[in-house]
Amino acid sequence: MRSPFDDGELYDWEYRRRRADVQFYRTLADERDGPVLDIGCGTGRLMLPLLRDGHVVVGADRAPAMLDRAAARVRRLGIAGRRRALLMRADLRALPLAPRFAFAVAAFHTVQHCETDADLLRFFRGAEAALVPGGWLAFDTFAPEKRFLDRRGRSGQTRFRDPRTGRPTMYSESHRVETGPDGPILAMTFHYQPLDTRDRPQGRGRNLSLRHRLVQPAEIQSLLVRAGLALVATWGGFDGRPLVPGDGQTEQHVYLAQRPPAQRPDVPSPQRL
Repeated sequence: MRSPFDDGELYDWEYRRRRADVQFYRTLADERDGPVLDIGCGTGRLMLPLLRDGHVVVGADRAPAMLDRAAARVRRLGIAGRRRALLMRADLRALPLAPRFAFAVAAFHTVQHCETDADLLRFFRGAEAALVPGGWLAFDTFAPEKRFLDRRGRSGQTRFRDPRTGRPTMYSESHRVETGPDGPILAMTFHYQPLDTRDRPQGRGRNLSLRHRLVQPAEIQSLLVRAGLALVATWGGFDGRPLVPGDGQTEQHVYLAQRPPAQRPDVPSPQRL
């Protein structure tokens, strides 16, 4: 089954209003300064704003369709922005990078594509190796509450016009929770059904598949320690609220880790975020 990362145009349309995380990570990048590594950069949803802010950014992703879309967007920048950008195809579990980045970010649940502890550890160790001493790694996870996980059948039905074909289309999603080797896996399916002029199903629909490892804060912290990273801050969303697992109010867990510096870790103030 195809994934959402096989269609960069649809991906950008679907998530065009997702901006809170972009602003949050832009603030962290400004606090840290220095070269930025955007891991799982996708179509450049975060990379382009960072470039416009004046940062040098390396974007890494394994999906060719996403990198093609990102490259097209970078080409539309001015010459100064283009010179600060580099795109590379890489697996987040094997980042072939030297320690030169002051800030690394894996936005929009990227780390949850690692379904095992071994893969997560490879990612964290690769990120640690790419950071200079004192460098920051920021990332977030999707942490759905039990009421979401217990939901059955399709949900989120939305009618929209497909940005590629212009045809009216009905979107819905379904999910199931599978038992993975090291923890539960959220297996999601996104359904797209073309409609006729009377909003009746017409023609063959298509499904896109996405899998996320559901990982708890204690598991994250343990893996970070094993990778040589120190967890210095957590949030329960991109508004700076505290992370309180199971509080029923947030589905976003945000983490900031640091490669050990020579001095005490520098923790940013939530009021600035």
